[in-house]
Amino acid sequence: MATAFDNHHDPHAETGVLPGSGIKPPRNRTKAYVTKSLRDGSTVVRKDFSRCSPLLQLLYGRPTLRREARAYERLKGIEGIPECYGLEGRDCLVIEYIHGRPLDRFKPGELEAEVFDRLESVVAHAHARGVAFSDLHASNVIITGSRQVFFIDFAFSVFAADSSRPGLLVRLFMELDRHAAQRMRAHYLRLPAPVPAGLLGLLYRLGRMLKAVHKRIKRKFYPETKYAHSRCGR
Repeated sequence: MATAFDNHHDPHAETGVLPGSGIKPPRNRTKAYVTKSLRDGSTVVRKDFSRCSPLLQLLYGRPTLRREARAYERLKGIEGIPECYGLEGRDCLVIEYIHGRPLDRFKPGELEAEVFDRLESVVAHAHARGVAFSDLHASNVIITGSRQVFFIDFAFSVFAADSSRPGLLVRLFMELDRHAAQRMRAHYLRLPAPVPAGLLGLLYRLGRMLKAVHKRIKRKFYPETKYAHSRCGR
């Protein structure tokens, strides 16, 4: 189901894959290595923590990969969700390669409203399966040349035990997903930004504060490094 991005840009530049190596270098030492390869004649992406420190594998890599695999399994068959081929060992997840550009590589005004209709449709279908993304942002949304929308990162997904009756916490994360989708629509279509109110607004502001603190901690202890200098490298 991999699709082609039909413009004049270098596809490696669109996806962040390094030409010739098929490797996307991790932004910092907490991130997986992302490699592109062939599997049974199809192009796949491997999200791999095997080259990272054993402590990082144990505390972060393996739990997030298992969570992603669970999300892909729940969302299987939804248009806009790549095919997942499961775990290879404990430290690598294999998914379908989607040829396109991350949403954050587009400028406001470049995309049509229909793109965001599709984006919100994927969110709604995921919620109907009892899955909240909880960390939905433009770098995790891929837009293909035919303007199809795919979601590619489920590391922080939250699951409802009963998809027909999600609990309070899951419902709150679903509201945050919807708000994130509305913010993307507003930003890229040059519309007024939505403002969350009530409990959702409080949680949204708290979440942004915690994310800012998290980023500062990562910058201090895991500075972004070039591929050649990463401790996780070979």
